[in-house]
Amino acid sequence: MKKEKHKITPQEKNIPDSQIKSNNVKTNLFYIILIFLTYILGVILYICAMPGMNEDSKKKLRVLAPKNFKDLKNILSVGKIKILYEALISYRNEHGIVLLILLSLFYISYNSFPLFLWWMTGAGSGITVLIGAFYNYTFSIIYCTMLSILSSLIAYVVYSMYGKSVIEYFLKDPLAKFNEQLNKRVKTTFDLFSYIAILRVTPIFPNTLINILAPCLSLPVIPLVFATLVGNLPNIIILVSIGQTINRLSSIDMTHQFYVPIAFIALLILFQRVMKYTYVETKKDKQS
Repeated sequence: MKKEKHKITPQEKNIPDSQIKSNNVKTNLFYIILIFLTYILGVILYICAMPGMNEDSKKKLRVLAPKNFKDLKNILSVGKIKILYEALISYRNEHGIVLLILLSLFYISYNSFPLFLWWMTGAGSGITVLIGAFYNYTFSIIYCTMLSILSSLIAYVVYSMYGKSVIEYFLKDPLAKFNEQLNKRVKTTFDLFSYIAILRVTPIFPNTLINILAPCLSLPVIPLVFATLVGNLPNIIILVSIGQTINRLSSIDMTHQFYVPIAFIALLILFQRVMKYTYVETKKDKQS
């Protein structure tokens, strides 16, 4: 039996396009919120199932409890990361994998759902520092790189399915700016890879913003994955090195190795500055 085509009624014809678009935005936003809340519920259930920590660690964590919105925004500042490190280091010794999974869940939540966690500026960087402080240097770099790819893929799937109309509504200007730059600079797949990699390395576009804008423009996923790998690696090396430095500062055994990550961090930061300066100057030359 053939399925009859839906006939547009006179009432449907009278519905303005703006109302249809508004209804579409609301529906898609509802789905994104539902996915986000389901994920957060999973994180909460995981936290409830975690083995307990000692009383001393709990006291240190209570000091970090935010008293207002400003405290919440700065919860992952350098000083608070140090306190968090001291509170969790003993827990890591007993339950290393459990803690690693928890940090991974927090990292994914921030990088995959920045539409709801925009106020947690630098959360991904803070978590990368903690992973670098708690675990082996090489392992931390590889693991955090895989995490950054995974979180960008989750964002790609979610926002390619439900996010286009939502992003066009809430982030119209950044999306238009991003699309304009892509049209100017990207002619081939390699151009796309190079451009996204440079954006990831330099602080021109936040990584979380790229994660949600790219799927809305239907950019191919494979160049994005490789650009994320190459572009995020320098920042991850910097942050993991900072974590290793915190670890060394907290230990009794201080050796000359302390200066190696510091020198490497300085070189990578210099590289970032040069890349950003080159990008800005090129943009000025094209505009003039």
